[in-house]
Amino acid sequence: MSQRRARHLSPAGGLASVLAGCGSLALFLLPSFIAMTGHAAPPGQLIVQASLKDQKGQIRAIADAVVWLPGVHDPQSGIPSLGVGRVEQRQKEFQPHVEVVRSGWRVDFPNLDRVYHNVFSLSEIARFDLGLYRLGATRSVTLTKPGVVRVYCNIHPQMVAYLIVVDSDFFAKTKADGRVEIAQVPAGSWPVRIWHEMSAEWEGTIQIAPGQSNRLDAVLDGSAWRPSPHENKYGKPYPLAEGDEIRY
Repeated sequence: MSQRRARHLSPAGGLASVLAGCGSLALFLLPSFIAMTGHAAPPGQLIVQASLKDQKGQIRAIADAVVWLPGVHDPQSGIPSLGVGRVEQRQKEFQPHVEVVRSGWRVDFPNLDRVYHNVFSLSEIARFDLGLYRLGATRSVTLTKPGVVRVYCNIHPQMVAYLIVVDSDFFAKTKADGRVEIAQVPAGSWPVRIWHEMSAEWEGTIQIAPGQSNRLDAVLDGSAWRPSPHENKYGKPYPLAEGDEIRY
């Protein structure tokens, strides 16, 4: 163990200096020291820069990539076990296009359009049909299993959203520059997963140094991605229609 790491793990004066000079012996002394002082390693910050390699081999930053540490929980994270996600139906689109929630959370689908919508999913981990509802109404679903839930509208085929359900207290979504920060991550070595709709899921690990910013650069492979149409809730192609009323 390096002096730098030992100091972070035991930042309490003289004994910390002793531990810093002990090399691997500090691994055995540290638990006793934590018990004596009441101080554990401070958390660190995870900074992720996510990029996508497209069909032309070009690499670009990507928005809406979901980053999480699977199976990592901490009561100090501030993440509620029963939270609420929100996906609005606005201008015949789902907004946001990608929503990440912890398993056990409820997701609300308010209709903010002057037309009817019918939210549904045929995903294996969450099959639901919220039926037709009008402007001002909200219907909800609770998601209990981790995974990816593809959400559609049975009336408007262009409406597509993704719900990423994670078993973790540490998750976030990248912005337009492909960057995301996750604060208060416990020190240690943790698995990392990154999802994006144009790529297979990325998997790796990150060593979180206590009290420091820890950077991870990830390039996802989107070279095989191709857009594909989806079917309606009956498993059939969407009928051609000139207006919303025809699909009711």
